[in-house]
Amino acid sequence: MNIARRQMLGGILLFTSAIVAMLWANSPMRESYAAISHIDALKGTAIFLFFMSIGIELRHEITHGSLSKPRQAVVPIFAAIGGMAVPVILYSIVNFGVPSARGWGVPMSTDIAFALGVLAIAGRWLPKQVRTFVMTVAVVDDSLTILMIAIFFASSFHTLSLASLGGVLVGLLVPAVKKLQKRLDPAVAYVILPLFALLSAGVNLSKLVTATNASPLITVGIIVAMMVGKPLGVLGTTWIVTKSKLGALPHQVTWPRLRRVGLLFGMCFTVAMLMSELSFGDSEGEHSLANVSVLIASAAMALLAIAALSLKTKHLHEH
Repeated sequence: MNIARRQMLGGILLFTSAIVAMLWANSPMRESYAAISHIDALKGTAIFLFFMSIGIELRHEITHGSLSKPRQAVVPIFAAIGGMAVPVILYSIVNFGVPSARGWGVPMSTDIAFALGVLAIAGRWLPKQVRTFVMTVAVVDDSLTILMIAIFFASSFHTLSLASLGGVLVGLLVPAVKKLQKRLDPAVAYVILPLFALLSAGVNLSKLVTATNASPLITVGIIVAMMVGKPLGVLGTTWIVTKSKLGALPHQVTWPRLRRVGLLFGMCFTVAMLMSELSFGDSEGEHSLANVSVLIASAAMALLAIAALSLKTKHLHEH
């Protein structure tokens, strides 16, 4: 089976698993879902193997591909930083001076698994360099988010944070794992990512009844930060870096293509859920409201991205 078809089927399985997780978490069997979704060892193994496969791919791009030139590699790094800073600023402005301001970290990180899943379904026509750009931005902001957790939430440093960072580092730094890629890629597409989505995507909507006293500014802040701040931060920083000649876009990564894939960066699902737990874990109402807000914004951005990527025009196919 060719790579494009495998990625498309993997993306379909990923979103199917997420839908099953939502239905399961809100069914009469919700207790069984809660029990299995809290098995950190299972989730940690899945996310470690996924991020290891990402690390292997990044290693190839850094040594032989579109990131081998420093001026091109620097752009997604700065884009990731901008894509983290702008959402934090917007959320903090919306929640300035109120207790819910502590949720500033929730909209910070792109969900790389779901972003690549959307690309696999609706963006197969895009050149590989665009996928690499998206992947690099997402990996950098995931890694920096993990660093933020280590600094600001050290007492709550999470198993999944270690699994994410460890997987990337192993894939990047251990040459021997390159031999595993051909076996690992199908496993990631068909088993590992769908399993992770199944264990992570179930949000129990009944818990919203506990959110009656939570500030609606949480929802406003998260939605504005994710749907406006993330794309604006990534694309705005990319524009500044390229216009100032500090960096250059890789070949075939054009602005018409970037404007469409920019919507993907507003999908902040799984890492945002972790940040929600760390920020609002002592308040079930705020925690539930933050999770549902992340779910709404992520779903909206996924649909917008699929629509944008499906509207192919002639100039987007030009080299």
